[in-house]
Amino acid sequence: MADAGSKPATSTKHRNALNHSKPTQTSNHAVCAASSLTSLTVSNGLDRASSRHNFVTSVQSLSSSLDHLGTHECRAFRTTLLSKHFTLADGLCSNYAEIAKSKSYVEANRNLLNIDKRLCIHDLKLSDDEASLKDFCKRQANECRIITERLNYNATALQECTTIAAKYQINAPKPKDYSGDAYPCLKRLMSDKWWRRKILRLQRKTIESVARDLGMVCQQRSAYASQKAIDKRQRQKLNNREYLESTYIENELGQRYALSDLHDKSVSNPRVRRAELMTRIKGFEMVADQLGHVGEFYTITTPSRMHARLKRGGRNPNYDGTTPDQAHRHLTDLFCCIRAKLHREGLDIYGLRVVEPNHDGTPHWHLLLFMPESSVKAVRHIFKDYALRDSPNEKGARKHRFTAKAIDPTRGSAAGYVAKYISKNIDGEHISTDLNGNDSTQTASAIDAWASTYNIRQFQFLGGPSVTVWRELRRLANSPEALPPDYPSSLHQAIEACDSAEWAAYVMLMGGPNMRKSDRPIQTLYEPRTSIDYSTGEIDTEQVSQYGDIKAPKLVGITVQASQIITRLRRWTIVAAKAAAGAGGRLAPPPRAAALDLCQ
Repeated sequence: MADAGSKPATSTKHRNALNHSKPTQTSNHAVCAASSLTSLTVSNGLDRASSRHNFVTSVQSLSSSLDHLGTHECRAFRTTLLSKHFTLADGLCSNYAEIAKSKSYVEANRNLLNIDKRLCIHDLKLSDDEASLKDFCKRQANECRIITERLNYNATALQECTTIAAKYQINAPKPKDYSGDAYPCLKRLMSDKWWRRKILRLQRKTIESVARDLGMVCQQRSAYASQKAIDKRQRQKLNNREYLESTYIENELGQRYALSDLHDKSVSNPRVRRAELMTRIKGFEMVADQLGHVGEFYTITTPSRMHARLKRGGRNPNYDGTTPDQAHRHLTDLFCCIRAKLHREGLDIYGLRVVEPNHDGTPHWHLLLFMPESSVKAVRHIFKDYALRDSPNEKGARKHRFTAKAIDPTRGSAAGYVAKYISKNIDGEHISTDLNGNDSTQTASAIDAWASTYNIRQFQFLGGPSVTVWRELRRLANSPEALPPDYPSSLHQAIEACDSAEWAAYVMLMGGPNMRKSDRPIQTLYEPRTSIDYSTGEIDTEQVSQYGDIKAPKLVGITVQASQIITRLRRWTIVAAKAAAGAGGRLAPPPRAAALDLCQ
């Protein structure tokens, strides 16, 4: 059965014999007919001829393992496409053999051609190396620049550049997102950095989705994410660490910190993140106890058609090609409908949502929710009703699509129940293996790569007050000089609760769960930005982005009873390691600094 989802069919019939050396179909009807062949191109981004030769030899070796399948034209067809996408050649070969044996070599050819179409969008080949993609992005940015300058930045220029972006499945920026101004949109389309960010993200998602469809993401090979995605994520984190350790921030007093030190003390550190999540969920549990509410643990999965692989690793015959991010959007839209229905019925819930992948990368949701006991039956009914609106009659749907468990305080706390899911999805601490028997640390690394590849938010709290206010109040606890002499006692109580990591007390002081953000007694304070320095009448370049639009408002403090309190007292600037070093080549010792909380 599909892991944690509705139960799909578990077997398929072999419609053709295993020996395809003498196929019954003629080449005139085969997908690999000579007319469909393209020229053989091997682009590996390497200058050395020996490396190129090794790649070609490896591809030819893989291709020859399929020589007993299909016709002579099929062999040339396969070699062409395997060479074109040599980074996926191993998975392509395994997948080809699997389809040819379970269906026919014609179906295998069609599938190979379909994968080629997914990886090649006009003249963009997503299986290319990063250097080739950077060159592609420069060409597109330059083409947009020529069009924009020729048409003098008018609406027609934006329309033509938007068409170019859409050609490569890229959503172009829209003027409505920049106060109706088309200039920032055109500046982005003229930027090779903007193109590179979009194209590399498209590449990551597409290649990982293809790898998943090829069976490279499953319990039997690499659970949750492909090994390529895991390795790429690890390299990215190493590069990020090098940057953090070689970069400093400094304020007007000369206080200086390495970004790596600040990272390790912030929620960017997995240990700190896990600790804060557990603090908040334990606080919600205490709030529920105080209000007489009960806890419920729900799991929502996707229909069988969205699962690429069966639990034992075989192809799911019901799979329709849905990618993990598309499946996540399906669950997100579903939950939006559920929350709207709950709101219409006057049913309030609060708690935590966790998103994690099945062994084949298909997402499912866990929700730890608190509510009045009188609401439990209605809430369960609404969740199940909406969860079963898609493919309700498929085998296993009513059993697996939505499950609900009541949290029994006599058998353990709600926080303890969800702790394993939080740890599994962050760093794997305090658990040895996951449900599939994989090492917890490796599991956490794979899930992190999965979430990063598909840009999926793993954790989201529901119904609680702002965590940004919580962090700003903790900042105030370390800088009492920022407090006005006549601040209200309610603020003092909130600061004490946050400084003591008492999320339950903070929630109640902020009005309890499920209160409108605008009605909360303490709110965030943002400083609006303006592109003009009114004291001089000049353009303030620090307030304008590299694309010409005004930067987003800056968080500077909080508001309490119409009073504004500034929590960010210093102005910090980025300093590279070389600039921060002294004359002797060593880093000059900074003056005694305030608590690190002040510059996080």
